[in-house]
Amino acid sequence: MTTLKKTDVIQELNRLYAEEIEAALRYFHLLHAVRGLDLLLVGPKLKEAYRETIEHAEVIARKIRTLGGVPMLRVSLELDATPVDGRQALELALTVEEAALEAYQDCLRRVEGDVGLEDFIRQQIAVESEHVAELKQLLLD
Repeated sequence: MTTLKKTDVIQELNRLYAEEIEAALRYFHLLHAVRGLDLLLVGPKLKEAYRETIEHAEVIARKIRTLGGVPMLRVSLELDATPVDGRQALELALTVEEAALEAYQDCLRRVEGDVGLEDFIRQQIAVESEHVAELKQLLLD
């Protein structure tokens, strides 16, 4: 069983915080890049995903503050001014969700030994896994 330093835990949480904020920015951008009737079909899903990623970031920020840290955000992101159709938006959303799932799975391996944090990360893995499955279902032909 690994005993993590508080600074290591805060560092891991900041990594997840940045991941969620970046995902929210991608969803926000996608929502405004979808054009035409496709916006009626995928817009609500993108808006829901945006709100949920912001909520995840808020939970992580609170956990960081509870540990005595201050959330730190380092995001390097460039998003094109290219319109996308509904299918492309869902495919991009799937990429975002798979990246989030991978980040949480990686974090779980790093925080082994911190039962409370492991529990939180496992819950997030379950949520992200559900999102990945949902998007894959929507993308079936």
